[in-house]
Amino acid sequence: ALEDTWRNLQKIISERDAELLKEAQRQEDNDRLRKEFARHANAFHQWLTETRASMMEGSGTLEQQLEATKRKASEVRARRQDLKKIEDLGAILEEHLILDNRYTEHSTVGLAQQWDQLDQLGMRMQHNLEQQIQARNQSGVSEDALKEFS
Repeated sequence: ALEDTWRNLQKIISERDAELLKEAQRQEDNDRLRKEFARHANAFHQWLTETRASMMEGSGTLEQQLEATKRKASEVRARRQDLKKIEDLGAILEEHLILDNRYTEHSTVGLAQQWDQLDQLGMRMQHNLEQQIQARNQSGVSEDALKEFS
């Protein structure tokens, strides 16, 4: 009976060791997913911040500002694919029930909202600059006076 109990205990120990190895591998895989998401999310957030800052500085004539804003707006739309990659990684994290990420403070939803706000900002700035150009052309008011009014 003692030998049977000992063999049973050895079997249970080896099964437990196998389970622990499997869990350790799962944790390493989850950590790798967290790091990959964080790398993409942090880089995208950095780009969003820099792009917003460059859109807001607006120098030069109204036409130059409009062209710069159009270029930035098309760049923002082109970077939608980067956001899609982040959303896909976020979905994988959710599938694996990974709800925390110590490598980043950014979430898929937050980055999507920021991207959308930047896209909207580009459209509003374009519209505003087009209206200013039209007002200047129709009224004959100088660009400096328009800037002062703004």
